[in-house]
Amino acid sequence: MELTQHALNVLTLTEGCLAAQYDQLDAGAAAEAFGIPQLRQTLISAAYGNVLEVAIGTGINLRLYNRQQVQKLVGLDVSQGMLQQAQGKTHTDGQGLQVTFQQGDVECLPFGSNTFDCVVDTFSLCVFPKPLQAVKELARVLTPGGKLLLLEHSRSKLPLLGWYQDVTMPAVAAMGKGCKWNQDVTSLLAAAGLEVIKLRTSLAGVITLVEAKKI
Repeated sequence: MELTQHALNVLTLTEGCLAAQYDQLDAGAAAEAFGIPQLRQTLISAAYGNVLEVAIGTGINLRLYNRQQVQKLVGLDVSQGMLQQAQGKTHTDGQGLQVTFQQGDVECLPFGSNTFDCVVDTFSLCVFPKPLQAVKELARVLTPGGKLLLLEHSRSKLPLLGWYQDVTMPAVAAMGKGCKWNQDVTSLLAAAGLEVIKLRTSLAGVITLVEAKKI
């Protein structure tokens, strides 16, 4: 499906080739048609203080951060190729941001507890091998009362569509970068000790925008 285009045609690509094509996969014509850029803007504009963006990829969110609200941004990704692409945007999309980049695994973050006021993740939770462990790590590095801003695939509450996601998930994951597009995002957040304070769904509940707070 076009909705999961960002998860397709990835397994056969080299890391460098993937990084070069990432913007088209995650922010191309299909994403535009589904209103994804507007959802990104809404999410990222809420970031504030000392911010961590995990799975930052090529840095497609850099230009969306509010320079008056964000004091410092750390961009983390497991792929050095992705980080090189993101670093190349710091003088354009990242202009005016105090931004640094670090290679690392979201399931074992290289930061101390209670470090960041805000953690951002867009369309990456669906590909983490251990999503609950990842969310627990995101919660760990948040300061008390800090916020997790999440834009993610989620299982629709509509029975037929939810069933379709369940049936097609293995094929979608196999064809792409492991995207599990039928996860119950709010349950994962609750299991990690995060309180959902804002929730907005799009595309019949297949996309969820969440603001959650560390209790």
